Formats: sequence, C-alpha cells, structure tokens
Amino acid sequence: MTQYNSLSSTYNVFDTLPYRQMEWENVYRAVSPLLRPGMKVLELACGTGCYTTRLFDWGATDMTAVDISRPMLAEAAARAHHHVEAGNLRLVAADGAEMQSFAPDHSSCYFDLAFGAWFLNYAENKAQLRAMFRNVAQNLRPGAPFIAIVPHPTDDVGARAEIYTKPPFNRMFPRNKYTKPLESGDGYGLRVLVDNNGVDFMTWHMKREVYEEAARLGGFQGRLEWKREFLLDDVWKQRFDLTSDEWQIREANPHCGILIAWK
Repeated sequence: MTQYNSLSSTYNVFDTLPYRQMEWENVYRAVSPLLRPGMKVLELACGTGCYTTRLFDWGATDMTAVDISRPMLAEAAARAHHHVEAGNLRLVAADGAEMQSFAPDHSSCYFDLAFGAWFLNYAENKAQLRAMFRNVAQNLRPGAPFIAIVPHPTDDVGARAEIYTKPPFNRMFPRNKYTKPLESGDGYGLRVLVDNNGVDFMTWHMKREVYEEAARLGGFQGRLEWKREFLLDDVWKQRFDLTSDEWQIREANPHCGILIAWK
C-alpha cells in the first residue's frame, strides 16, 4: 500500500467527488449510534484524515489512527492538528495487516471500537484478509465492533465487473476498472481511477462470503451485519449529473457496503 506515498498530496481530490459526500452520510448513520464518550477508538488506513476528523465530529474523544504511508500521516496530522495538540489523537505508522498492538501500552484488547474505511479491500487473497481481521480483533476488547467500508458486498463480482464497463459507471469518478478474476475464485482485482490525470491505485474486491468467512476465522464470532448503501434525494441525482434512468442503475448497483463485525 506504499503506492499511496506518491498520492498523498492529491488524494484529497476524493473529498470533492459527489460519491464521497454520499458515503460520509452512510458511514455517519452506521457509526454514530455506536460511539460513546470516552471510548478508545482505533482507525485503520486513516489516509489523510478524512474520516479521522469526522469521527471526532461524530463523538469520538480518544483515537489512535494508523496508516502504512508516512506522507499520508503527515497530511492527516496537518488536517487534525488540533486533536493531536490536545492529546486526543495518536498517529501511528504501521501496516494494519501485520499482527501487532496499536495500544499506547502495547497491550491487547485495548480498543472499544475499530473503524476501517477502504482498508480490507487491499487484501489480495483470503489469507491476507483473514490476517487483517485477526489483527483488528486482537486489538479490540471482547464484544467490541469493527466497522469497515468495502466494495458493495456481492457473491457475483463477475456480473458487477461487467456492469462497470457500461454507462453511467464508465464515465463516473472514481472509476472502477475490474482487471481479472483471482485464480482462487474469491474475487477480482480492481483498479480505481481517481481522475483523468492518471491518478489511480490497485485494490481487490472479494466476494461477500469471503469477507464473512475471513471475519469468522479472524476472531469475530459475534454478529455480522451488512449496511446497504442508500442514496439521497433528487438534489444528489443532479450532483452526480445522471439521468433518471442512470440514477436507477446507480441505485441498483451500490458503490460500497458497510460491514459491522462484532468480536
């Protein structure tokens, strides 16, 4: 994921895209009911701090935010400097897929809630995905939730790959270009194009059943809950610059899903 070292200064372009604002509303509705004052919150793949600052706005008071890219963390530090200076935010350079404690005292089962926006989609196979879940689980106390944003959960990723070659998806940003199916049959490679200037990065879209199996094997034995992406009113349809027919296609093919896994 060090591909992001060269993207740190341009990554915030995501925040200007209509889909991102829609995503924020979806995540707010999923996360805010679970946040409580005094909770110790862990954020994986925090990037430039887009969600870091929002989690504070939504009620977090004590956070540790992790990312593998130091340039990304530098952007996050600038964005959330008030929280860093107040001692409410720790920024940690680390690989969220490698087993380790992110607690200040390096203990296990330290955090009350974990959040990962576009973190799990960097697993190239089921083994890596399981390792990510296991690492998050060992950092969470028993019964704590992990909220993850992933590509829309489906067991027919091939059909989705075909849909994304057609309008309106082939002209919208971020533009998802599915590369090829994994030999294991667990999912597809997915290259995400940010704009027309050649900014892109590589991710993977695993089947829904693979996410669920990896969560179980990784230590999440509680409830697994999927939140389907919802779209807002006609104002948003205009912001996406879609016709009524295209809007219906967009609604039928969500960009993302939110998984809440309970340890």
